[in-house]
Amino acid sequence: MKKSVLALMVLLAGCATNDEPPFEINNKQFHEKQDEQGNKLFAYVVSVKAKHRSNINLDDGGGRGGKNRPSRSDVKRYIEQEHFEESSVLKLQLEDQAVELLNEELKSRNYCPNKHEVNEVLWRDLSVQLRGRCL
Repeated sequence: MKKSVLALMVLLAGCATNDEPPFEINNKQFHEKQDEQGNKLFAYVVSVKAKHRSNINLDDGGGRGGKNRPSRSDVKRYIEQEHFEESSVLKLQLEDQAVELLNEELKSRNYCPNKHEVNEVLWRDLSVQLRGRCL
């Protein structure tokens, strides 16, 4: 029983130390224009930094007899690294954050003072673009 409690505490401590955000926004762009009928249109682009997969620790092995083999925990951590390009969850999180940032941008510019709608969401590898119009 004590061993399982100790193991659980070690696992929880390992999870608690991972405070690194899943992605880092590095660029936001707001574009505005009017169509032929005079309607106000906008496009808002939010991009994230590319994050590279960290390498498995291949040092002298410490307590592993000096062999250059990674431990199971090193391999598991390597496999579980979530990358923006591969993760629909992270992309949805960015899309939600982009909507919040767009609302702040529209408010600070006093663009679309009444209401607005986003009618198109375009994805590229590391960015999302929200297109819409003022109502």
